[in-house]
Parts: sequence; C-alpha cells; structure tokens
Amino acid sequence: MSLRGFEPRSIGSLLLAEADRTILVMLQARICDFKSNIFIILLSFWLPMDYKKVLEELYSLDVKKWTLGLERIESLLKKLGNPEKNLKCIHVAGTNGKGSVCAMISSILIDAGYKVGMYTSPHLKKFNERIRVNSKLISDKDLVKYYLKVKKYATNQSFFEITTAMAFLYFKDKKVDFTLLEVGLGGRLDATNVVVPLVSVITNIGLEHTKYLGNTIEKIAYEKAGIIKKNIPVVTAADGIALATIKKISNERNSKLYIVNEKNANCRIGLKGEFQKLNAAMAIKAIEVLKNDYGVKIKKSNVKKGLLSAKWPGRFQFIGKNILVDCAHNPHGFRVLAEELGNFNYKKLIIVLGFSNDKDIKSMSKILNPLADKIVLTKSSNERAAEPEKIKKYFNKKSIIIMNPKKALNYAKKIAGKKGLVLIAGSIFLVGELM
Repeated sequence: MSLRGFEPRSIGSLLLAEADRTILVMLQARICDFKSNIFIILLSFWLPMDYKKVLEELYSLDVKKWTLGLERIESLLKKLGNPEKNLKCIHVAGTNGKGSVCAMISSILIDAGYKVGMYTSPHLKKFNERIRVNSKLISDKDLVKYYLKVKKYATNQSFFEITTAMAFLYFKDKKVDFTLLEVGLGGRLDATNVVVPLVSVITNIGLEHTKYLGNTIEKIAYEKAGIIKKNIPVVTAADGIALATIKKISNERNSKLYIVNEKNANCRIGLKGEFQKLNAAMAIKAIEVLKNDYGVKIKKSNVKKGLLSAKWPGRFQFIGKNILVDCAHNPHGFRVLAEELGNFNYKKLIIVLGFSNDKDIKSMSKILNPLADKIVLTKSSNERAAEPEKIKKYFNKKSIIIMNPKKALNYAKKIAGKKGLVLIAGSIFLVGELM
C-alpha cells in the first residue's frame, strides 16, 4: 500500500483503524470460544436426552415380532470382533433364582479381589442395572457409547441381542476377570448361549414361556439344558423329570454334573427367605468348581463374607414394616412364595398384583386366591402389562381393581392396618415402580 498523499494524521487514523480491527477479530475469537464452551456445557446437559433416545430405540425393538435363534447374535458379534471369546463366564439358566445365584457368586468373587461383570435381565428400576462391574452400574454415558458401537453393525437383531452384544463389548473393554451371565429366555437358543463358560448353572425348572419353550417340564428342561457345553461342569438344584433330562444331556456331552440341595449351604446368607438357601448352595458349588477345576484362588472367608453381603433387591424384601415385595411371576415362584408366607404371623394378607400379559395368570390365581383376604389388581406402566379387567375373571370376589399402582398400594396399606401384611408381586416392573 502506498502512503503518498496521506497526511500524518491520516496515517495515524489508519493505524488506529487497523488496531480496532485486530481487537475486533480477537473479541470475535473470544466470543467463538465462549460460544463453544457454552455448547459443550449444554451438550453435557443434553446427554440424558441422548440416553433416553437410546432407550426409546432399544424398546422399539422389543415390541417387534422376534424368534429365538443364535444366527443373528453370532453375526453381530463377529462384526464386533467376538468380544465374548475374551470372557471367563459363569452361565446361569433356570426358571427362578437366576439373578440371586448370579448376585451371590459375583459377591463372593468380588470379596476375593476379582473384577466381576454381571449381565442380568430384566431390570428393576433402571435399564443400567442389566450391565454392571463390581456392582457398579454402567453409566448413562457408557450406555450411549456402547449402544452406538453396536448399532453401527446391527441389522435385524432384537432388543435382547443388541443389549447382550453391548454387555460383552463393555466387559471386554473393562477387562473383567469373570462374567456372570444370566440367560434371558430358555437357554439353547438364547442370545447369551454363544459362550463356552467355565461352569453352567441350571437353578430349577418350572412351566414358563410355554409358547417358546414347550408345554411340558421335559421340553422346558431340554431347552434350559441347552447351555450345557461339552466337558464343562454343570451345577443344578433341579429334580424329577427335569433332573433326568439334565442328567441325560450332561452324560451325552461328558459334562460332570453336581446336584445340590439346601444341606450344601451351611453359611449364613444376606438375602432373605428360606428358598435363598438353595440358591446359596448352587453358588457355593459353582465357586468350588472354579477353585478345584480352574485353580481360582478363593478363601472360605470370601465365601462367607460374599454370601452375607450379596444384594438382590425386590426378592422377598420388606420395604416397610409390613410391606413385602417379591418378583414372583410364574406358578413355581408363587408356590415357593406361599411356603415362605407360612412362616409369618399376620392378621390378614392384602396382595397387590400386576402381571405381564404373557404369563400363566390362571395357574397363579389358583395359588393366590386361597391365601389372600383381599386382592388388589393393578397395572404397571410397562407396555406388556396385562389389563386388570381382562384377568379379574381368574380371581375371587374379594378382588378389586385400582389402575394406579401407588393408589392400589395406599388402599392395601389402609385396609391391612398395623397387624396385616401387604404383599406386592406378579411383575418385576410393578415391584420396581412401587419400591
């Protein structure tokens, strides 16, 4: 630029103008940085919305028609590098008690100093409960992160298959020492049945999910025994025809079978209910297998402390002085619950009930009707919840309908009084809403 013809004042003015422009550019840069920081801060507030969006997408898959099978999960895991092959798993199937057994084994291993992943379903209050390491739930941030990792390769996989893949990938990245893996439905064709575990556990066998697993104990036992792998030890507390089926498959696969009963549990346990002693016996035997067959270092003191500190909410748990919750949701579970109630003294029993629409409500009503002084039918917010009007026909004249679960509980508490017992059961979703 030529300065000829400019007066000194003009040159000064030009320099001032250039200085102003420089300052303006600097201010704009600062403002951009400020805006960027504000955006980052706002983005951190928006993350829960992302989390909600992830759950919305996952739950939308749950309502679609699906079939049992391993092809879809195997295809997805292959694209993810087969993270399940890096995991040392304890695989747990059965009609009831799966979660409690997982919780006990996990608690023992944690007490022994190991890093333990645990995958269970469904959740009680929050989705994150399904995936945890050393009892710490997966964070909202990580749930979003691992969903997006899996979604990138997903095609026609179901809700449970995608969630299972997320869990495998998360546990691999967290470098867990052991993974407790609860079967979702059945066993043979369940998405979790892609692992070769250190030990398989089959808790017990009752009639459930007959649409998918068959309408006899023998057929259901065959499906659940599908988790038994060649030369891998098996622990069970099953009996009768179910046990005969498990024995047959164990023999065919050269898998050593350990049959346990309550006498095998000679330790005090933290979880309430006499039925938990049998679950503890299975946990203890599974730990013995890990010690004896794989050289895993676990002391007797770890077993003792682990069983005492194990927690599994919503299972025969008092949430008030006379308010008991239990996640019993099938005939086998309610028969066990009925036996437990025989150990209590109460003036009257008021039961708040809600079910999922795919359950054998007719069979459960035959167990519950003679027990209750009053049955209050209600409905959880879960989309699979049964309509009280449709199931009322199975319950006696002493039953009433109160659609809102909290109002149903308040009514039950009122008529139970101080000497009565209120029981909330029938659905893990209902229990979760009222805890």
